[in-house]
Amino acid sequence: MTAVAEPLSRSAFITGAAGGIGRGIALHLAAQGYRLAVSDISEAALDQLAEDVGTACDADTVGLQADLSDRASVGRAVNAAVDRFGGLDVLVNCAGILQDARIEKMAAVTFRSVLEVNLVGMLNTTEAALPALRTSGSGRVISLTSRAWLGNFGSTNYATSKGAIAGVSRSLALSLAGDGVTVNCIAPGFIETPMSNSMPDEIIERVRQSIPVGRAGRPSDVARAVAFLAAAEADYVTGQTITVCGGRSISGSMRTGK
Repeated sequence: MTAVAEPLSRSAFITGAAGGIGRGIALHLAAQGYRLAVSDISEAALDQLAEDVGTACDADTVGLQADLSDRASVGRAVNAAVDRFGGLDVLVNCAGILQDARIEKMAAVTFRSVLEVNLVGMLNTTEAALPALRTSGSGRVISLTSRAWLGNFGSTNYATSKGAIAGVSRSLALSLAGDGVTVNCIAPGFIETPMSNSMPDEIIERVRQSIPVGRAGRPSDVARAVAFLAAAEADYVTGQTITVCGGRSISGSMRTGK
């Protein structure tokens, strides 16, 4: 007689959950049985996301508004998730903003604001979640960097923040391995989201033509990679960056048609 597996009861905290990729991750993990704390700066968007996840998956989901650049705000949100679920197993650092400009036209405040959300926000959330992740015994930190860390025209601030996330994650992986906590990154390429679709149509088309598999990525492509790294089967994977880009990172620069 085949034994029936017990339902999954692990809990996850997702930042930037109301965005396109964050929403895809939330829906995918909820479908796998995770209890979710979804966080974002917009409380209204969180309420809608929590309702949508609950409707689609009947999952235990709570929305927790937080400003990731504010350590106290992040701490309150993480503590609320730990109190609700009695612990925390997975942290997904997905929040990020994009404010591109040529370096000579980039205001100092624009450079700093991107680093504050993308990098400092990731550090603040990870620091707040570490006690619970250590207690889990099989904690996971999964952070969204980007293929852009390899270099993107006009994205000096964004590429800096995303490259730093990869470096921080490698250091954290060494520090936390003895606690049973793995730390990894996922670097998406061009994923169809409201943020990416806000680019000019001609740029979007050029990017699509440069992707070897012949299509743009979907949030579900990233979500499946998150689910793998969060699973027990990935307990020997730490300090790594998985690039989910349809092969674009190995195909050279964008084709311009010249």
